[in-house]
Amino acid sequence: MQKIVFCLILIACSITVFGQEQPKNSIKFNVVGPLSQLYSFQYERALNDKWAFNNTFFYRQKSLIPFGVPIDTLAKRHGVGLTGIKFEYIFMNEARVGVMGYSPEIRKYFGENKNRWFVSVFGQFEKFDMTVPASLAIKYQGLFLDAKSPVDFTFRANSIGLLVGKQFRWSNFGVDFVIIGPHLGFANTFNATATNEVLGKLSEDEKTYLKDKIIERFGLSNNYFSLNITDEKAEIKSIRSIPYFSIRGAGLNLFYRF
Repeated sequence: MQKIVFCLILIACSITVFGQEQPKNSIKFNVVGPLSQLYSFQYERALNDKWAFNNTFFYRQKSLIPFGVPIDTLAKRHGVGLTGIKFEYIFMNEARVGVMGYSPEIRKYFGENKNRWFVSVFGQFEKFDMTVPASLAIKYQGLFLDAKSPVDFTFRANSIGLLVGKQFRWSNFGVDFVIIGPHLGFANTFNATATNEVLGKLSEDEKTYLKDKIIERFGLSNNYFSLNITDEKAEIKSIRSIPYFSIRGAGLNLFYRF
């Protein structure tokens, strides 16, 4: 992903050299973001009338996600297709999610008027910190139990995508309306840890049963994940980069140019 950033900066520099007008600066704030407790700040440098280099910095403190119930429904219905992990026994409606990241972007504007469309190529670098309850199938002293346990996830994701939107300007003020921005890449340094005091009481055969059930319930692939069960802890780690897909959109950025 470092190569992507280098290429975006190189393109920006090239356009600056051949542009006819002096660059202008804009600072932006996404007014929709606080609804989901995601705060983002942007700095854009206009390279000429048609091109700009935009930088987005974003942060969300770890907390319950809004619209948890519909997100849980969508995850259970489509999660396998997007992530390779089954969500039937994962409760996204109770998820606490934190994220921080940076997104460089090369933007092309279309049209001559102040209300114009734009398309961007962007890279996105994110670090996630999540706690999501999941149901573990446990066999203990002849009993078969479903134990709902918190699972702590941490991972980084690097991706590249396309962003579509429209800009409205009034003198030095304006609004960027971001419509949609699908992006595809890889997640790495993935770590998920489930803790439950019962795990420390399991025999080796019972730990083997739990391990098999975790793989079955959550659809873990041996190509991407390793699983280790120790006293009071079941730990899943990535052994290679995991395909990652997400959608960026529904942004309404107020800006001031100077």
